[in-house]
Amino acid sequence: MQSFLFQLKGLCTVLNIFIFLLCIAYGCKRCNKKKVSYIFTGMAIIFFLLCATHYVPNYLAVQLEKKCQPFSITSIKNTQQKFYILVLGSGNNYDSRLPANAQLGVTALSRLVEAIRIKRLLSNSVLVTSANSLLGLETQASVTKRAAILIGVDSTSIEKLDTPSTTNEEAIALKEKYGTSINVILVTDAMHIKRALYTFTKVGFAPIPAPTNYRAPLGRQNSWFNWWPATENITLMDVVLHEYLGNLKAMF
Repeated sequence: MQSFLFQLKGLCTVLNIFIFLLCIAYGCKRCNKKKVSYIFTGMAIIFFLLCATHYVPNYLAVQLEKKCQPFSITSIKNTQQKFYILVLGSGNNYDSRLPANAQLGVTALSRLVEAIRIKRLLSNSVLVTSANSLLGLETQASVTKRAAILIGVDSTSIEKLDTPSTTNEEAIALKEKYGTSINVILVTDAMHIKRALYTFTKVGFAPIPAPTNYRAPLGRQNSWFNWWPATENITLMDVVLHEYLGNLKAMF
């Protein structure tokens, strides 16, 4: 079941679902089932419009992102304890011309900035970077560490997890290196925080959430063109689908 959901999570995008519905419609038409073909064509169009306009993707994203509040020092009872601030991996490039911070993706850089903000609030803390390299090159954990040093973090207060490729593997790697009795602050996307907390709790940690990179921030929004299809809405819906399927996979 987990393997099926993992494959489905990678394939389930707005474009793939849209094309799949159109293919069914075309197949029905070829089989002279015109009424069924029209139904699937209509479903494809309605699905595309729901995903391409602002309302549905934004609503579903808000439901995921409101699970946890942004990290605040007031949530820590004893700030003198030692804390491990884990930056979950999220991708980088290997362009050697670029400094380490420019090699990180936008999401990874956003997570790192939040982790550094928290580290400056907690004097007795260790920044832990994470994620391997699928290409056998420098790991993302290493790139993120170099970026943190460039931004001003003391290299002696940074640790790495060079082997994980998934959130579950990150939880296991952290457990193997430090045990589960440490104070862990999880830094990841607001949309991903629920799944990350569940995964680390299942392994034995009592993680403190530090969501960042909000894709559907609350507050006043420009509503003039919310009804007009836009690629950023489709991109947001892809992330929403990925997270909902990821949450489902984490339960098995």
